[in-house]
Amino acid sequence: MLNLLSVNFRRAFLRKRFIIGGGFPCAIGLLIVYLAYRTDGNVDYAPFFMTGFLPMLIGITAGLYISQDYTTNTIRNKIINGHSRTSIYLSNFITSMVGTFIIYGVYLLLTFGLGSLVTGVSSDFDGERTFKGILLVFCIMFTFTSITVMLCMINSGVSGTVISTLMYMILGMSSLVIVFVDNDLFKELFVNLNPTFQIDTVSEYATGAEYSEENIHISWIPISSIAYIILTTVIGISVFNKKDIK
Repeated sequence: MLNLLSVNFRRAFLRKRFIIGGGFPCAIGLLIVYLAYRTDGNVDYAPFFMTGFLPMLIGITAGLYISQDYTTNTIRNKIINGHSRTSIYLSNFITSMVGTFIIYGVYLLLTFGLGSLVTGVSSDFDGERTFKGILLVFCIMFTFTSITVMLCMINSGVSGTVISTLMYMILGMSSLVIVFVDNDLFKELFVNLNPTFQIDTVSEYATGAEYSEENIHISWIPISSIAYIILTTVIGISVFNKKDIK
């Protein structure tokens, strides 16, 4: 496993794909800080500005990395060299998780870290609420990453990458189901367990926007994230172990 991770880290984080994928939110972060400085604004809510876009970026960055392993026969070679399929899956899972942490972490350092030094924060800034919101965003991003790894590991081509890239929008469009289901419990579960809705919930919570605390439960987010990660990993490993790799 350690050998696989060592190779993965070198291949994943030193390639143009990761540099470009991670560089884009960094560039946006610097632009946010610059605009806040020029307009005498602040960066109170900067950590939550790109939360809707990051899942798609994760799908592209992690998805294309895993898809390339198939196209270059890297996964097949790893199996031939005696590595177990479970170890291969978990090494790609850990690599993708670390990549997600780095991308969002650097974005935070630039927007909130550098930004707070350049522009400061407002007088009514709620540090505790912001910190909780950032942790919740990490949970949701890890959920999307786990789904991305599962989809890409069980698909040999780029189809997994395409689906995972669109996952944020697909889950958002699934809200149409609520229109046709007249059940309050179902609607409550759907809104609270859907990662796309969770992103909106965290943004509203962190920015102090109004939302119904009776039906929205932010405490469910880390629990559901753990459940998603375990479920998708178990499914992904099970399917990948039975997959015919040519």
